[in-house]
Amino acid sequence: MGSAEKIIKYIDDNKNQSIDFLRKMVNFDSSFTEQGKYGKEREIQNWLASILEKEGFTTRLFEPNNSNLSKYPDYNPNHNYDGRPNLVATLKGSGAGKSLILNGHVDTVPIGELSKWTYGPWDGEIKNGKMYGRGTADMKGGLAATILSAIYLKRIGLELEGDLIIQSVVDEEGGGNGTLSCVDEGYTADAAIVAEPTNLEIQPIGRGVLLLQIDIIGKSSHAAFKWDGVNAIEKALKINRGLEDLEHNWLANKNNPLFPSPTINLGVIEGGTEAPIVPNHCTVKYDIKYLPIEVDTDGNEVKKNGEQIKKEVENHIYNICESDEWLKENPPSLNWYLHVMPHNTNSSHELVSIAKSSTEELFGTSKVSGLRSGSDARHLLNTGKVPTIVFGPGSMREAHTIDENISLDDYINGIKAMAITIINWMGK
Repeated sequence: MGSAEKIIKYIDDNKNQSIDFLRKMVNFDSSFTEQGKYGKEREIQNWLASILEKEGFTTRLFEPNNSNLSKYPDYNPNHNYDGRPNLVATLKGSGAGKSLILNGHVDTVPIGELSKWTYGPWDGEIKNGKMYGRGTADMKGGLAATILSAIYLKRIGLELEGDLIIQSVVDEEGGGNGTLSCVDEGYTADAAIVAEPTNLEIQPIGRGVLLLQIDIIGKSSHAAFKWDGVNAIEKALKINRGLEDLEHNWLANKNNPLFPSPTINLGVIEGGTEAPIVPNHCTVKYDIKYLPIEVDTDGNEVKKNGEQIKKEVENHIYNICESDEWLKENPPSLNWYLHVMPHNTNSSHELVSIAKSSTEELFGTSKVSGLRSGSDARHLLNTGKVPTIVFGPGSMREAHTIDENISLDDYINGIKAMAITIINWMGK
């Protein structure tokens, strides 16, 4: 029996163990607070480290160092990492073959209103073939699949020709300083897989994300004398209508067959104090997702970067303000407060081909697509120079939702897909 047959049988025989492992991960509340400024990752990281040590991996726990990270353009400042360690676990190979990083994050977004959950967000309850709980899809399911694939391959005696490196990182949801810290610490390999939920589609390219805050100043007055004031919320809505027009233009003219079109999402609007007062201030926040490569009707590719998109949006806002007497004299303040750069590994890279052939071998089908959101793949590729794909079980549609869940069949298939990809990349 070959390595592929052995590992598939082992995974099938240990399905309940794999499910219990994921449930225990979900039982840990490892959510962040204040957009990643603080987090609760320590307990789950210590638990994972103890398991991997028992399985014969060399482990290291270390906290991201803000001073060291501040030199990178993708660094997110003002996050506290006391008691928030990254975990790196290494299984040494013979040195004769290619190495591989398996990357995933243990932090999750907060649960929101507990009363709206049908099942306890940290219970890992199973109903109708799905496990429910915060992080099941994003991305404890993917991280569990990477860890178990490595553990199971060791248990069946697979001889690795290269080093296999597991990175369980903190603060991905807050901007990615955990993975950036792994890069800064010198962890590298011939290739990497980030196990975000992709429904096991292979995603060598991901969209960029820009977060923009706009502060609009108005003029207060009593609502009985509305025309003596200037309503900052109404001015914000005027800017928003203009940005909706820009988004419609993008939908018609910016395309890439691997992605949906770029989007401009109004996520926050705050302004005013009381209904009888004309508000003198309004803050709006936008999530802007852009294509790293735009393809025209003739199939020509045009690379785009965040600075180009910023300028396009700023020019559009400037033109809106020029048509409004108040905004022209009192222009809004723009603050680009986060940039998640895109990642783009060449689709002809060997890891893409191997992941594709591995899923075809298992399931009879495979798909290469683009990641709709940003991910830590950008740090591994752009800063670490490690060719990286995003590839994992679960659906991104479940991420950050009430009653987040993952199909257990998809989860088990994810362990299989990861294991076969590892074998085909670096095993004997």
